[in-house]
Amino acid sequence: MAQEIITNEFEKYIVSEIKDFERSIVYPDGEDIRLTQAIKIFQNFNKSKTILLGRKDIISKNIKESEIKDTDTIEIIEPSINPPTLINKNLLIDIFKDKGKELSEKDAENMTKQNNYFAALMVKSKDAHCGISGSFSSTEAMMKPLIQVIQAGEKKRYLNGAVIEIIPDCPYGLNGQFLLADIAVIPDPNEEQMLDIVLLSYETAKALFNGEPKIAMLSYSTKGSAQSEKINQINRVIEKIKNTVPRIKIDGEFQIDAALFPDVAKSKCPDSEIAGKANVLIFPELNSANMVLKVIHRLAKANYYGTTIQGAAVPFNDVSRGCFPMDLVWISGMTLMQRKRMEEKQNLK
Repeated sequence: MAQEIITNEFEKYIVSEIKDFERSIVYPDGEDIRLTQAIKIFQNFNKSKTILLGRKDIISKNIKESEIKDTDTIEIIEPSINPPTLINKNLLIDIFKDKGKELSEKDAENMTKQNNYFAALMVKSKDAHCGISGSFSSTEAMMKPLIQVIQAGEKKRYLNGAVIEIIPDCPYGLNGQFLLADIAVIPDPNEEQMLDIVLLSYETAKALFNGEPKIAMLSYSTKGSAQSEKINQINRVIEKIKNTVPRIKIDGEFQIDAALFPDVAKSKCPDSEIAGKANVLIFPELNSANMVLKVIHRLAKANYYGTTIQGAAVPFNDVSRGCFPMDLVWISGMTLMQRKRMEEKQNLK
């Protein structure tokens, strides 16, 4: 069964990396039957604990209809009626107090009854190792608790979104595999935000790629063929990365054909070690990133994996409300991979 649903080397790599790595994943959109369908498949690869938030009768019905036999690793919690002692509302009050904001006990209790806040508090209090939302929830409903709760007290990072796309029968990138950022959060990143997007994209690629990240900073210009403040900003970011984190392979600014195609790179920038070989694509702003993402997905029939929310203190990722069960399978695997890399880096468990 497991082998039948693995369609490419990336999926095979996910399965190999999370083998025997079992943690707890909380899902705020626990009532989504696509989620229980995904869990049935995911159990072929991994026996992590899955915490489903929502109405117990609906989730139990979905488990039965999805024909899940092994329910030992599934926990159902109904935040709307759950006693507030399970997730201490005082934690939420203290988090807001540290930010100079007052939150009443009643408001805190009401917030803990919301699935996404409940999930964020579980992760913050280490009752869950990571989380995935978005199949029912809006991006705003997912991001607010992530920013307000999970990020509280952490080093400030500019949260942004990355996605992995794999183009079939493609010789470019990492055998057709690319990471694109920021495709979801920051409309027009300033220099500081763009620097964080690059650094976080490198970390994500290191966590998820079975190969070396090679970062291209994209533009409508290649190596000074045009001038603008945004191009100057891109080049300042490249210079900062090269000076402060020399292990990161990065170059630009590139038009996308120079970044991807060796023949164009040879003509436009023959001395670059990244041009024509890039597998991590950093866009100047959200419009171009989102359009390229969807063009590749639809016209090139690329496999789409994400959205990975970069910069979160603990892996907590997003899926589209139009997702399929298999999307939930692979984002669950990728989230566990990120958790595994985080623990390896910080020597945590």
